[in-house]
Amino acid sequence: MIDSWTMLWPAFAAAVVAACAMSGARRAPVGSRVAAAAAAFHPPLVVVLFYSLAIHMHRRLGAWPETLGDRGFPEGLSLHADLALGAFGALLLGCLLVLPVALLFCVFVPGLRSSMRYVGIYGCAAVVAVGFMQLAPAPFLDWWWD
Repeated sequence: MIDSWTMLWPAFAAAVVAACAMSGARRAPVGSRVAAAAAAFHPPLVVVLFYSLAIHMHRRLGAWPETLGDRGFPEGLSLHADLALGAFGALLLGCLLVLPVALLFCVFVPGLRSSMRYVGIYGCAAVVAVGFMQLAPAPFLDWWWD
Protein backbone atom coordinates (compact mmCIF):
# COMPACT_ATOMS: atom_id res chain seq x y z
CA MET A 1 0.00 0.00 0.00
CA ILE A 2 1.30 3.45 -0.89
CA ASP A 3 1.13 6.07 1.84
CA SER A 4 -0.97 8.95 0.55
CA TRP A 5 1.40 11.53 2.01
CA THR A 6 4.25 10.20 -0.10
CA MET A 7 2.10 10.86 -3.14
CA LEU A 8 1.99 14.57 -2.29
CA TRP A 9 5.38 15.30 -3.85
CA PRO A 10 3.78 16.33 -7.16
CA ALA A 11 1.77 18.90 -5.22
CA PHE A 12 4.92 20.22 -3.60
CA ALA A 13 6.60 20.38 -7.01
CA ALA A 14 3.62 22.32 -8.33
CA ALA A 15 3.81 24.64 -5.32
CA VAL A 16 7.46 25.41 -6.03
CA VAL A 17 6.73 26.08 -9.69
CA ALA A 18 3.71 28.20 -8.75
CA ALA A 19 5.74 30.22 -6.26
CA CYS A 20 8.42 30.84 -8.87
CA ALA A 21 5.86 31.84 -11.45
CA MET A 22 3.93 34.11 -9.13
CA SER A 23 7.05 35.81 -7.80
CA GLY A 24 8.29 36.45 -11.33
CA ALA A 25 4.93 37.80 -12.44
CA ARG A 26 4.56 40.59 -9.89
CA ARG A 27 4.96 43.31 -12.47
CA ALA A 28 2.86 41.60 -15.11
CA PRO A 29 -0.38 43.25 -16.17
CA VAL A 30 -3.50 42.02 -14.46
CA GLY A 31 -4.65 40.15 -17.56
CA SER A 32 -7.92 38.62 -18.41
CA ARG A 33 -10.30 37.10 -15.89
CA VAL A 34 -11.25 34.52 -18.50
CA ALA A 35 -7.63 33.45 -18.87
CA ALA A 36 -7.27 33.19 -15.08
CA ALA A 37 -10.46 31.11 -14.86
CA ALA A 38 -9.23 28.85 -17.67
CA ALA A 39 -5.90 28.38 -15.89
CA ALA A 40 -7.71 27.37 -12.70
CA PHE A 41 -10.39 25.17 -14.31
CA HIS A 42 -8.78 21.71 -14.39
CA PRO A 43 -7.75 21.19 -10.72
CA PRO A 44 -11.22 21.90 -9.26
CA LEU A 45 -12.70 19.62 -11.91
CA VAL A 46 -10.42 16.84 -10.63
CA VAL A 47 -11.66 17.44 -7.07
CA VAL A 48 -15.29 17.32 -8.20
CA LEU A 49 -14.72 14.06 -10.10
CA PHE A 50 -12.81 12.62 -7.13
CA TYR A 51 -15.50 13.35 -4.53
CA SER A 52 -18.38 12.49 -6.83
CA LEU A 53 -16.66 9.14 -7.41
CA ALA A 54 -16.39 8.60 -3.65
CA ILE A 55 -20.10 9.36 -3.19
CA HIS A 56 -21.10 7.27 -6.22
CA MET A 57 -18.95 4.36 -5.06
CA HIS A 58 -20.25 4.33 -1.51
CA ARG A 59 -23.89 4.62 -2.58
CA ARG A 60 -23.64 2.05 -5.36
CA LEU A 61 -21.60 -0.55 -3.48
CA GLY A 62 -23.08 0.15 -0.04
CA ALA A 63 -19.56 0.32 1.42
CA TRP A 64 -16.00 1.07 0.40
CA PRO A 65 -14.42 -1.47 -1.95
CA GLU A 66 -12.40 -4.21 -0.30
CA THR A 67 -10.39 -5.14 -3.41
CA LEU A 68 -8.02 -3.14 -5.56
CA GLY A 69 -9.08 -1.92 -8.95
CA ASP A 70 -12.59 -1.79 -10.34
CA ARG A 71 -13.20 -5.51 -10.76
CA GLY A 72 -16.87 -6.21 -10.05
CA PHE A 73 -17.93 -2.57 -10.34
CA PRO A 74 -21.11 -1.78 -12.27
CA GLU A 75 -20.41 -0.30 -15.72
CA GLY A 76 -21.36 3.28 -14.77
CA LEU A 77 -19.19 3.24 -11.67
CA SER A 78 -16.27 1.80 -13.61
CA LEU A 79 -16.61 4.58 -16.21
CA HIS A 80 -16.78 7.19 -13.44
CA ALA A 81 -13.62 5.75 -11.86
CA ASP A 82 -11.82 5.80 -15.21
CA LEU A 83 -12.78 9.46 -15.76
CA ALA A 84 -11.63 10.48 -12.29
CA LEU A 85 -8.37 8.57 -12.61
CA GLY A 86 -7.75 10.03 -16.07
CA ALA A 87 -8.36 13.58 -14.86
CA PHE A 88 -6.06 13.01 -11.89
CA GLY A 89 -3.40 11.54 -14.17
CA ALA A 90 -3.61 14.63 -16.35
CA LEU A 91 -3.21 16.78 -13.24
CA LEU A 92 -0.07 14.86 -12.25
CA LEU A 93 1.37 15.15 -15.76
CA GLY A 94 0.51 18.82 -15.77
CA CYS A 95 2.34 19.36 -12.49
CA LEU A 96 5.37 17.27 -13.34
CA LEU A 97 5.87 18.00 -17.04
CA VAL A 98 3.81 20.89 -18.36
CA LEU A 99 4.23 23.39 -15.51
CA PRO A 100 8.04 23.34 -15.45
CA VAL A 101 8.26 23.55 -19.25
CA ALA A 102 5.67 26.35 -19.36
CA LEU A 103 7.58 28.22 -16.67
CA LEU A 104 10.83 27.90 -18.62
CA PHE A 105 9.14 29.19 -21.76
CA CYS A 106 7.72 32.14 -19.83
CA VAL A 107 11.13 32.94 -18.35
CA PHE A 108 13.13 32.71 -21.57
CA VAL A 109 10.65 34.05 -24.13
CA PRO A 110 10.16 37.76 -23.40
CA GLY A 111 6.72 37.90 -24.99
CA LEU A 112 5.44 35.19 -22.65
CA ARG A 113 6.61 36.67 -19.35
CA SER A 114 3.20 38.13 -18.64
CA SER A 115 1.76 34.61 -18.89
CA MET A 116 3.73 33.45 -15.84
CA ARG A 117 0.80 34.53 -13.72
CA TYR A 118 -1.42 31.88 -15.32
CA VAL A 119 1.19 29.17 -14.85
CA GLY A 120 1.26 30.13 -11.18
CA ILE A 121 -2.53 30.08 -10.94
CA TYR A 122 -2.62 26.55 -12.32
CA GLY A 123 0.13 25.44 -9.94
CA CYS A 124 -1.61 26.96 -6.91
CA ALA A 125 -4.95 25.45 -7.91
CA ALA A 126 -3.29 22.04 -8.31
CA VAL A 127 -1.77 22.24 -4.83
CA VAL A 128 -5.11 23.19 -3.30
CA ALA A 129 -6.85 20.38 -5.22
CA VAL A 130 -4.45 17.71 -3.98
CA GLY A 131 -4.81 19.09 -0.46
CA PHE A 132 -8.61 18.82 -0.64
CA MET A 133 -8.31 15.27 -1.91
CA GLN A 134 -6.53 14.29 1.31
CA LEU A 135 -9.71 15.07 3.27
CA ALA A 136 -11.60 12.10 1.79
CA PRO A 137 -12.51 9.11 3.98
CA ALA A 138 -9.53 6.87 4.73
CA PRO A 139 -11.00 3.68 3.16
CA PHE A 140 -11.62 5.54 -0.09
CA LEU A 141 -8.11 7.03 -0.05
CA ASP A 142 -6.67 3.57 0.51
CA TRP A 143 -8.53 2.31 -2.57
CA TRP A 144 -7.59 5.43 -4.58
CA TRP A 145 -3.85 5.34 -3.89
CA ASP A 146 -3.61 1.58 -4.38
